[in-house]
Amino acid sequence: MARLPLSTDRQIASLKPADKVYEIGIGGSRGLGVRIFPTGLRQFEYRYVAANGARRRLCLGAYPDLSLAEARSKAAGLRIAVVDGADPVAEKTAARERARTGETLDELAEAYWQAATVGLHGGRRRPKRAVTLSNERQMWRNHIQPRLGARPFTEIRRADVKVFMRTLVTESGLAAASVASIGSVLHAVLGFAVLEERLEANPALGLARPLALTSRERMFDDVALRTLWDAASLASVPRAPDEKTAGVHARLEPSIGLAIQLLMLTLTRRNEVAGARKTEFDRKTGIWTIPSERAKAKHQHVVPLGADALEVLEIAWSLDPGSPYLFPSFRSPGQHIDPHAITRAFARTCTRRKLSVGSPHDVRRSGATTLTGRYGVSRFLVGLVLGHTPNEGAAVTSVYDRHTYVPEKRAALEVWATHLVRSDKPTAPSQTVPPETVHGHVDEAKARALALCRTGKLHEAVLSICMDLSRHPNTASSHLEILGRVGLERATAGSRDQVEDWIDGFR
Repeated sequence: MARLPLSTDRQIASLKPADKVYEIGIGGSRGLGVRIFPTGLRQFEYRYVAANGARRRLCLGAYPDLSLAEARSKAAGLRIAVVDGADPVAEKTAARERARTGETLDELAEAYWQAATVGLHGGRRRPKRAVTLSNERQMWRNHIQPRLGARPFTEIRRADVKVFMRTLVTESGLAAASVASIGSVLHAVLGFAVLEERLEANPALGLARPLALTSRERMFDDVALRTLWDAASLASVPRAPDEKTAGVHARLEPSIGLAIQLLMLTLTRRNEVAGARKTEFDRKTGIWTIPSERAKAKHQHVVPLGADALEVLEIAWSLDPGSPYLFPSFRSPGQHIDPHAITRAFARTCTRRKLSVGSPHDVRRSGATTLTGRYGVSRFLVGLVLGHTPNEGAAVTSVYDRHTYVPEKRAALEVWATHLVRSDKPTAPSQTVPPETVHGHVDEAKARALALCRTGKLHEAVLSICMDLSRHPNTASSHLEILGRVGLERATAGSRDQVEDWIDGFR
């Protein structure tokens, strides 16, 4: 039954809730009505049609906090505004959006970093690590904020971004990779505005890398590696109370020296070494397990420790037995050493020893190249030693990398430690295998894979033979990569006959 329009506060107060929400208009005030909810809430709302034809509903307030007379007055003011072309609902939504993302580029960046801590910033939709956010903030303060930070981000155009990036190249003297990193931060922040529907398009799209990037090729030769190792070994000795620390007498702090030694022996990343916790180490089995939340690749990285690494571990453990960190900071009690301090130590040592300046990452590159080029270790195994994410390397690796290959990695790292520490460098192990051994190994691998096929485990069959053959020194990793791709494609297609034919093709 139709209800008559309301005209008094008494009528509104007498309204009873129903099972569903219902609405009654207010007499003499076009567009004004009261919605009654099953909870008993009585709410004034104003309905109107915006200039673009959209139908809008605007909440004015709840009765009796807002009286009928006050609601009529508000509705009259809104009616005039709508006639003049205003859209109160859209304005309210825009104000709410501005409060969430701010108006200036600096405010937008702050909202972006807050969202990034929980993975709501876009991109991969995963929370960013604290060290990543810290690096982004530093680049922002040093390069972006002085020129663009105070500007309303909705007014930044592609021409502005282009001028900024070109100025960065011509005036900062930064390398192409550093310029690209700064551009990537600006691109990500403006991309967040697109995600939040504050911008229609990202004005930094295609402009973040004004210079071509070249792959990093810096490597340390054997002499440089030994020089760096000797400097780190010298620094690992605790300081004497009266030791001079200035000028030619200066040497690295013991915790830094030991951290560099462990980094060089294990080919791990500087962040992984600097923040190492004692709970990550099993000294009895000689295993260091870097948890996924600390590893760059976001998956657990198991690092075997040889005799040299265990010796470094014992010395580092005794620096501060009560600290949870293996390498406690010598400046900030209760904290671990700064990863950047390791980089600075490398640069300082290179300068003092008349070496071309390098970085901790150059040790990883040097170790990987040495193991593959001089000692015949497969690229697949070297990738596991380095803790690469499955996307970095053979496509088939992405699935069977779950196997930790601890014995194989331990053997590779022992070869590397001997090359690094001993003066009598090891000779490359023989890679020659009798033909009958090769055929026997392949036949056994094929038999295991075909048995899995017969049970319907097609993917497991492909991964099984790839794992078996990757351990064999006569298997070319590049060839196995190509074959692995084909096998996984056939397994995904669900064709048992095709997978069996693929397995039979191995010789």
